[in-house]
Amino acid sequence: MSKNENFKEVEPKDAFTMLEKHRGDKMYVPLDVRTPKEYEAGHIENATLLNIQAENFEQNLEKLDKDKTYLVYCRKGPRSTKATQLMKKHGFKEVYEIVGGFDKWKSKRLPFEK
Repeated sequence: MSKNENFKEVEPKDAFTMLEKHRGDKMYVPLDVRTPKEYEAGHIENATLLNIQAENFEQNLEKLDKDKTYLVYCRKGPRSTKATQLMKKHGFKEVYEIVGGFDKWKSKRLPFEK
């Protein structure tokens, strides 16, 4: 991850705490970059789905509000790392990558929805 202060890795429990602290604040967005099938099997509450494997991923990324704070995750980590790098390239202001992805989130017994 970049040394840029606004692009950080965050442990699942810290990401959960951040989302709880800002519950209802539309400026904090969990961003799921997995496939729709993975998303349907379970995802972080209120997560926006943006499939990184879709050929129009970067075009869809451009449609997001760059001033919002995003907590990005995939299943284990590689796809969210790629997504956060692309978000930095596209001028996003504040992005957190959830370390270990959704698998680690579930292993910490943090809440999710289906």
